Amino acid sequence: ETPPAVEAALPPVEGSPAAAKGIRTIVIDPGHGGLEVGAKGKFGTLEKDVTLAISLRLKALIEKNLAFHVELTRDRDMDVTLENRAAIANNHRAELFISIHANSSYRRNANGSETFFLSLNATDEEARRLAYLENNSADLDKPLATENKDDIMMILWDMAQSAYLKQSQRLAEIIQDELNSLLGTKDRGIKQAPFKVLTGVACPAVLVEAAFISNPEEERDLVQEAFQENVAQAIYRGLVSYIKLLS
Repeated sequence: ETPPAVEAALPPVEGSPAAAKGIRTIVIDPGHGGLEVGAKGKFGTLEKDVTLAISLRLKALIEKNLAFHVELTRDRDMDVTLENRAAIANNHRAELFISIHANSSYRRNANGSETFFLSLNATDEEARRLAYLENNSADLDKPLATENKDDIMMILWDMAQSAYLKQSQRLAEIIQDELNSLLGTKDRGIKQAPFKVLTGVACPAVLVEAAFISNPEEERDLVQEAFQENVAQAIYRGLVSYIKLLS
């Protein structure tokens, strides 16, 4: 069952948020969009719709409670390339980047929440497969081909994120803790994988997989407003805790 939406007062950030190590702008990236629908659930739910709904809720929470500017890589159903998502973050001089997704697996019973930060080497085979699918919009039923990526470009992109590796890892850990606390989903932990959307972003960057749209039970959760609100609240609370560490 979906946990009830959290109605408790949101945790404030002590002191001036703008003074928290210069954080002024946060970019939220609703995964997929337009013709690139992302994963599709058994009941027809599209990942692109779920990620946008959660992202809009998160944007509203941050702007209501924190003195930060929030930029979305898309605010409606539209195509945005993975490269342009990073460019949007850099053009707005973002201090934090959060990409929001709904997970998918060929195993229909796969479930839970997990948070990623960038590495050219995936934590495990499942993380590598997920990154490949996200990077290439591949069909889950097709065999996993050898990545046809520009290795030199990926290494250069990885170098752009390497300066923020520790911060990205800490942000991922804190957000994952809050997801575990609020959602009641299985804790899949934090992992690393070569997600193109995280490469080239010149700030701490994480990718949140809220739940499995390929799991019929979690698909039902993902379309419920209460669950979407709890995902947004969990990420928001993670941001607050991370900012307090910087202050």
